[in-house]
Amino acid sequence: MTTSNQNMQIEPPLIGQTYVSRATPDLIIYVVDVIDSDPDEDFAFIVEGCDPAYKDDTTNADGYEITSDVWIKHDFALVFE
Repeated sequence: MTTSNQNMQIEPPLIGQTYVSRATPDLIIYVVDVIDSDPDEDFAFIVEGCDPAYKDDTTNADGYEITSDVWIKHDFALVFE
């Protein structure tokens, strides 16, 4: 059974902030953009990001695309610098 994104109650991450996965602490992501999904998708949003080392020049970074359901599973937490 799937849940439509309209039923998900998760807030998307903040653009321009760094997050660390509580499930996989080696996974740290700098959020470049958050894209809302279409209403018929099984997730609420997609996070586009990169390694924080590239946050000042994201054009040369290897990127991540993480859907909200995967974001939830990783239990990402905001990193306070």
